[in-house]
Amino acid sequence: MEYVSFVKKDIFKDAYMALLTLAPAFVVSMFIISMGSDVYRAVSAVLVNYYFAIGVGWISSPVVGLSAGLGPLSLLLILVFVAMQGSFFISFNYDLLEKVPLIGRLVKRVRRKANEVIEKHSLLENVSYITIFWLMFIPLYGTGPMSMSLIGRILSLEWWKLWITISLSVITRYSLVISIVYFGLF
Repeated sequence: MEYVSFVKKDIFKDAYMALLTLAPAFVVSMFIISMGSDVYRAVSAVLVNYYFAIGVGWISSPVVGLSAGLGPLSLLLILVFVAMQGSFFISFNYDLLEKVPLIGRLVKRVRRKANEVIEKHSLLENVSYITIFWLMFIPLYGTGPMSMSLIGRILSLEWWKLWITISLSVITRYSLVISIVYFGLF
């Protein structure tokens, strides 16, 4: 019965909003492709490494990018954009997860309990943002922008504050990693 209501209610609006959040990635992809095969190949190598080198992709991508001939600033912009886009997509479209028939009830229950705890102890909301910033910054397995966005939304944090927190952490993280690799301190 829940599946029928999921299909009937605003599915086209939700799909449109999800696709709209991917529009910046499409525009940037077209721009990179138009820059020529040298840039496209280097960026492709970075992105393949970023997404498919499980557990070490975020730290090996700068090495691959610098080795492929990308400058440190352009590499920083690419990696920060990719991480921010993933975080934005998960943060903004989290409500769609609650509409999935079997998982939705569990997600709503966990989010409701987290919301009760955070309302009871108001300091926990600020501590949550600080914790997410530091977990994003420290190189641990599973602390990427998408997983931290999901955790933050489960904790009932506001999507735009969460996205800004993760964006600042990503900028700090990649600036440090690219500087270490570029200047040979690695």
